[in-house]
Amino acid sequence: MLSDESMNLASIRQFDGLAREQVSDILQRISRLKVGVIGDGCLDMYWHADMTASELSRETPHYNVPVVGERFAPGAAGNAAVNFKALGCEEVSFCSIAGDDWRGHLLKEALRSRGINDAFVQVEPGRVTPAYCKVMLHGLQEVRQEAPRIDFINQEGLSDAAGHRVVQQLDRMAEKVDVISVTDQLEYGVVGSIVRERLSYWASLGKKIVVDSRDRIGTFKNVVLKPNELEALRWYNGSSKHQQATESGILKAGLQLSKQAGAPCCITLGEKGAVWFENNEMILVPTRPVPPPIDIVGAGDSFTAAFLSAWGTGCTGPEAAAFAHLAAAVTVRKCGETGTASPQEILDRWDHSEV
Repeated sequence: MLSDESMNLASIRQFDGLAREQVSDILQRISRLKVGVIGDGCLDMYWHADMTASELSRETPHYNVPVVGERFAPGAAGNAAVNFKALGCEEVSFCSIAGDDWRGHLLKEALRSRGINDAFVQVEPGRVTPAYCKVMLHGLQEVRQEAPRIDFINQEGLSDAAGHRVVQQLDRMAEKVDVISVTDQLEYGVVGSIVRERLSYWASLGKKIVVDSRDRIGTFKNVVLKPNELEALRWYNGSSKHQQATESGILKAGLQLSKQAGAPCCITLGEKGAVWFENNEMILVPTRPVPPPIDIVGAGDSFTAAFLSAWGTGCTGPEAAAFAHLAAAVTVRKCGETGTASPQEILDRWDHSEV
């Protein structure tokens, strides 16, 4: 084991990458994969307002925000499900909680319209379906600016009874899928202690599970963890405050996370690539930087979906991470949208990256 002083990315083993034939073979195997997604399902709303048509209210000293167009899409764990579908997985099922509100109905509609099985979405009366509403203001000469986002949120966690109902749906879904992707994003979300314990149980039976958790990455057991560097350091340092990320700190965090979870860990490092931790060993999986303009929104979901899909078809951790880099590189080039990566786009990215 390297000393703390010599622990950096240059000092660990590096994965050589995938041949095009390997990428093509992975994509073919993914087409037979059945995926389950569990986590915080959100609705992404986009409202486009033409401010040139704004009028001063007769009742208040304010100009209105005239919305002339809107669209909606699955967000958070829902976006992860969309990414699996875009990759060409044979079946994608979604397990979550939705409220009996207009956002919940739109979320289920958005899932179904994209070919995602929403049969495991539990509707809870009185629960708020989370939503991120983004208001895009359009002005003169095609000027465009995003206004502060409007969020619909829950202010308390699930009851034990609701948590057990989620577990029942998880069990039903787990019996029919090959792999399970977990998105734990919200403070008062779906993936509480009851769900975490059940995921550990399914992992102990051999089910391949990958977890992406914003604030609770260190609370999962027996499942592969996929934090980014800031999430890993936040857990390792025990603080949510921004701290200077060092390569030594990231590597120590990954080793400790893997040890605590009793399973491998994959920490993503942006343009530097990712590091795979398994059995107290570390492997750097580099990626090729993507030239600007780029938009990183949704890149994490694309990486997770591609990583779990490849890993679920029999790839090693480093092979799966290398494949996931290709998908993320496609997504970040899709500016102004929460993008996905198709099989052909992934192959095109491999061709471009080797030029």
